[in-house]
Amino acid sequence: MSEVVVLIGAEESRDPSRLMKALDAFAKWAAESGIWTESDDAPDIMMKSEMSEGELRRKLVFQNRDQAARFLVFWRNERQRAISLEMPAARA
Repeated sequence: MSEVVVLIGAEESRDPSRLMKALDAFAKWAAESGIWTESDDAPDIMMKSEMSEGELRRKLVFQNRDQAARFLVFWRNERQRAISLEMPAARA
């Protein structure tokens, strides 16, 4: 079985609680949505931290490309939602 690594850049890693909440929400959503059949593995996700050019970044390791791709869509949506919620506060 091959693994798929998703790099989360230093900018996105600055708020680790946001990433952890997104990972938890993704795992819960994946379990509840039934997108994987009973014969499929639920997404096992491993997170590693590494220093790159003096900044901390995260590596997420997924079991397959489909799980990684679904998380990336989920993560991008979560980030956009967070940005849109912050926008009114920035204008005030």
